[in-house]
Amino acid sequence: MPKGGYTRRGLFAAAALAPLLSRGRALAQAPALRVGWLAPGISEPAWTLFKGAMAKLGYIEGKTVVYDRRSAESDLGKIDVLAAAMVAAKPDVIVAYFTPSIWAAKKATSAIPIVFVGGAVETGLVGNFAHPVGNLTGVLGGAVTLSGKSVQLLHEIAPDAGHVVALCNKPDPFSVPFLAEIEKVGVAEHVEIEPVMIEHADELPAAFDKMESRRPGGIVVQPSLPQKSVAALALAHHLAATCSSRRFAELGGLFSYAADQPELYQIVAGYTDRILKGTKPSELPVQEASRFELVVNVRTAKAIGVNIPPLFLARADQVIE
Repeated sequence: MPKGGYTRRGLFAAAALAPLLSRGRALAQAPALRVGWLAPGISEPAWTLFKGAMAKLGYIEGKTVVYDRRSAESDLGKIDVLAAAMVAAKPDVIVAYFTPSIWAAKKATSAIPIVFVGGAVETGLVGNFAHPVGNLTGVLGGAVTLSGKSVQLLHEIAPDAGHVVALCNKPDPFSVPFLAEIEKVGVAEHVEIEPVMIEHADELPAAFDKMESRRPGGIVVQPSLPQKSVAALALAHHLAATCSSRRFAELGGLFSYAADQPELYQIVAGYTDRILKGTKPSELPVQEASRFELVVNVRTAKAIGVNIPPLFLARADQVIE
């Protein structure tokens, strides 16, 4: 045996193994990928679904991926500043939740890839679904169509109610197509639509005080408004309120008709994964939600004195008792 106890075969094996060990050390020492999450307000359920979908794809928080999560906390005046700060931190991908965040991220960078969730074609975010231009792609939740559908569903619950409020988040660009669709469906359903424009969350209590005096047959809520506060106010004033967000019904709103959330975030996580591995956003077509779910809160219905028709309940994907 040669000096030191190494055979020729052992030296050969060590030499062959060295590149593999070196590559392993390099992977272990490689900096974690950075993913930004930008939201206009509380986005806990969506965030949890996204992070879970990323984990299923093999991303380990704190090891292989670092998340930079920022929220405007329902103050849309902060969203551009937050987007600029996020871009300065140089994430590999930004995930933008809802229209205000998408626009803010788009204004802040033309270089960092952006994967959006929510938003509306009508706001001009995307021109070409099949081949998105620039650094932006993602998945649409169908919120414009769903806002109109919500008017129809409210009319099913209260067919004699000829007055529905569209509660709009005025600083959000989505408020324009949101209101336009509701008004269009209102004409078809012979329902008067009353727009109530909210500039800031502090205006909500006074807005509900005014609504209570007119007793509308229902309220269609824009999703980027603070849903917990709106649901609580609607319940306190015994008003039927709906929103195209499942979370709204879970928080005490009367019902929600919304895109299937796990499906949305599987798509968003899949796109984020592909971009992190080198795919360009322009190579990933913009997708639209294909599954929707009706969630009815019977507990709220009883509390505000609304009788939900049996056929309506039979169509629900979930009933909260």
